[in-house]
Amino acid sequence: MKRFLYTIGMILFLSMGVFAETSVLDYKTKNKTNEKERTYLLDLLRANLSNEFKQEFIFVVEHFKVSGDFAWFRGTAKRKDGKEISLSEDIPYDCCHVEALFKKTNGKWQISESAAFSTDVWWDGIQSRYPKATKEIFQ
Repeated sequence: MKRFLYTIGMILFLSMGVFAETSVLDYKTKNKTNEKERTYLLDLLRANLSNEFKQEFIFVVEHFKVSGDFAWFRGTAKRKDGKEISLSEDIPYDCCHVEALFKKTNGKWQISESAAFSTDVWWDGIQSRYPKATKEIFQ
């Protein structure tokens, strides 16, 4: 009887962990359920890049996952007007990739870390810097 109760207890304990996991939403493609939040997040990033590079951008989304209070984006930037992106020749750039980690604080999304056209892998170790972010958003 003890063995039976132990087995049932372990099954319940393990299943609680499975059901308690936060779901991972894929925002790579816009749809009716993610359109508002997806657009808001991309507009935050777009405004950030516009301020930094003085150009208007659109994105080709390659990876965009959201879980709980975190979202991870990877994509390619293109100029909204279709022209070639112009970057300073004084600073080395690797056009045209963009990455960003968003975090929801007090119910509002903010950019925690981001970079555009970087020549290094700036996001290396980002999971250790944000241990509360579900690792699946980065995969």
